[in-house]
Amino acid sequence: MKHRYKPYSYERPKRPLFLKLIRRLAVLSLLFLSFYALLISIGGRHQLEGLESLKFIPAEGEYNLKVKEGKIKSAKLYVEQEGKSYKVFEGNFPDGTDSLKMSINAKALGIKEGDAKVKLWVSAGFLREREYTIDAKVDLTPPSLEILSYPTSLREGSVGVLRVKSDGVEVSLEWDGKKVLMTPVSPEGYVALFPAPLDAESIDLRITAKDQAGNSAQRTLRIAIKRANFKKERIDLTDDFINSVIYPLLGEQAKGLDPVSAFKMVNEEWRKRDVNKLSEITQKSEPVKLWKGAFLQLPNSKVISTYGIDRLYYYKGQQVSQSRHMGYDFASVERAPVPASNDGVVVFVGTLGIYGNVVLIDHGLGLFSLYGHLSEISVKEGQYVKKGDIIGRTGRTGLALGDHLHFGIVVHGQEVDPIYWLDPKWLKTNIDTAFEK
Repeated sequence: MKHRYKPYSYERPKRPLFLKLIRRLAVLSLLFLSFYALLISIGGRHQLEGLESLKFIPAEGEYNLKVKEGKIKSAKLYVEQEGKSYKVFEGNFPDGTDSLKMSINAKALGIKEGDAKVKLWVSAGFLREREYTIDAKVDLTPPSLEILSYPTSLREGSVGVLRVKSDGVEVSLEWDGKKVLMTPVSPEGYVALFPAPLDAESIDLRITAKDQAGNSAQRTLRIAIKRANFKKERIDLTDDFINSVIYPLLGEQAKGLDPVSAFKMVNEEWRKRDVNKLSEITQKSEPVKLWKGAFLQLPNSKVISTYGIDRLYYYKGQQVSQSRHMGYDFASVERAPVPASNDGVVVFVGTLGIYGNVVLIDHGLGLFSLYGHLSEISVKEGQYVKKGDIIGRTGRTGLALGDHLHFGIVVHGQEVDPIYWLDPKWLKTNIDTAFEK
């Protein structure tokens, strides 16, 4: 009798469908998280700029951090010292932010001078958190600030020098909404030029010294301004002048303008625009003193107009406009060679409206010389020139009645009286000695 045996076979029990689904979802989730973590590790994490400022903790100050990429949703800042933790900042930003501005008052928090650690947590969303731990130094002592010398009064249109002493790392001077950094001339000595404004009784100066931690000390000064009693000058406008100078200057803008409207556009609108442009150009200056001694006048020239003259313009017997002359006009022969009045760097070459063809030279520390109405220019921007180097020739470009040189001195964007800078005795006594160590 034959026996037949069926071969043995194993059949795996079938798993429920929902288990398969869970398994697949788990695998997909793992892959997604791995991919997301990879993205974060290769650049998806945010970077903060300005973290070096957290190395110092002042008595009172402010931290400003910028987010380099993306936006952050929340942040916390703590200071740890001697086993204690002090909360400085905690904030949420539902819409995200690309900057963090955090104020600190170490004295109020009870933080002491010495070593500390700053801990900063920032989050840009799910799995995008980052912690920074920075060794810091707590400095609660403001820098020293001593006024050494300053003029108690100035004639309007002149220039003063302020000297101070401070152990801070930065000392600034502010007046009339303008701020300039004072120049170090010795380990703790700082100086700065400042112009005396026109038509003012005084000028208020504010000096601020800051240390590395951000602590500050301030002093204020009020400088009296003496009136200069500038002359008045009447100028009668002719149709020949309007037709030969004003209309050509305006070009297409002159269409439809009567003589008075055309002149007012140049003398008032253009003047305001050009003065603003001049101030803009002279905002940045070399941080060192480049000039040496008194400034040069145009050789063999006659002074035909001075600084501060109040010019009243008349057309057919009626006053139609007014302006203040803000420089010196020198006349020599036509197309006379114009020398650089002192050592410096050429910062502007070109046309500047009422000034015509212009060269501007930076002599350092906010001091500039201006040469206007030129018929020819022989220097380039960025070129270093020495006193006496020829930079161009006189002319009648811009708003000029004839061939001459408009010579101006600009200090921190404001045109001042050039007469002082042409005087070696005044310059030595009132300006240059302040820069001696």
